[in-house]
Amino acid sequence: MTDPGIDEAALRTERLGRLQAAMRAYDLEACLLFSEPNVRYATGAITMPIWSMSTFTRCAVVPAEGAPILFEHPNSMHRVDGVDVRPMHAWEFYDDAVTHADRFAAEAVAALRELGVGGGPVAVDRLGTPGFLALQRADLTLVDSSPATQEAREVKTPQEVALFRLNGPMVVGALGEFEAALRPGVTERELFAVYAGGVLKRGAEYLATNTVCSGPNTNPWRAEATDRPIENGDLVYIDTDTVGTGGCFFCVSRTFVCGDVAPTAAQRETYDAALQWVQAMTALIRPGAKCAELAAAAPIVPERYRAQRYEVMVHSVGLEEESPSVCHPQDVQSNPGRVIQPGMVLVVETYMGAVGGDHGVKLGDVVLVTDAGAEVLAPYPYARSFAPAGS
Repeated sequence: MTDPGIDEAALRTERLGRLQAAMRAYDLEACLLFSEPNVRYATGAITMPIWSMSTFTRCAVVPAEGAPILFEHPNSMHRVDGVDVRPMHAWEFYDDAVTHADRFAAEAVAALRELGVGGGPVAVDRLGTPGFLALQRADLTLVDSSPATQEAREVKTPQEVALFRLNGPMVVGALGEFEAALRPGVTERELFAVYAGGVLKRGAEYLATNTVCSGPNTNPWRAEATDRPIENGDLVYIDTDTVGTGGCFFCVSRTFVCGDVAPTAAQRETYDAALQWVQAMTALIRPGAKCAELAAAAPIVPERYRAQRYEVMVHSVGLEEESPSVCHPQDVQSNPGRVIQPGMVLVVETYMGAVGGDHGVKLGDVVLVTDAGAEVLAPYPYARSFAPAGS
């Protein structure tokens, strides 16, 4: 049980209903899903998620009508409840992958026929080469499942919204422990361990990255924790990338100053630019807005930070980073006509750091789109070190 306040049966039913409605909208008779978040969305079942992301040892056969069939790692079947579960015949880890992949394909085709799926295309999200070739030999026509799976997962169901609200305080609590542990001499990895332990002991499942960076490691931003001891006056940022209770992905970013010192004028300038951008962008989030409209109205990233800006301004989260996203106005919008709807969970985030600079700032929040606008789900305070004097 995820939490006494979460109805897991309703969560599973709500998600499957949204997926199957999207499948019907795209004229898909069936999906064959290997992507771990998609399997979880369709069946409610999860087993060793990080390991399963890199292997082909479980999959879900999902018809447009009726209950799915989950093919699960045989030694994990006892962990699955509430769904038709059968042993998965994997082709990985065998010398003769072709023979084992053909057996998998035969079982998959039999399951499709059992569910009443005819000879039309089958939508697949990811598939290793042996499995792909085996399904072709079994005369299946394969198409991309992502239009349906992405659309289904964009708007969160009532139980998903409850899960996100449940997870917000967990992230806030762990960030408090992280900030309290920040002091000269602690290493980035030690500091990351404080945050990771904070969320794991509160019920998180795993962390997708280990982004804790300090001093010169904050510029450019795409870095992860090292054994560098943090020095007095360093900027330190964390991007949480936490998969919490029930699989909710929380991508919250905060930047702090190490030690009992005031930030430098340059650090304050960069921080203020990032904070003003995030707050202004968050204020634009509202139901009915199109992604292209948000891109056009977005605050401008100062020119000195533009070359290293974060890839997008807004992206969705659910069981992982999801669709839709809002690209910078200078870039081609991936989904310009997509409309922001109540129930979407979005990340508004930015990175500000000049090319060749000695510091950078990462800030971002996870927000729930409501009828009134954006509700911040993990409202951890911004760094007090940067607060105006006297505030």
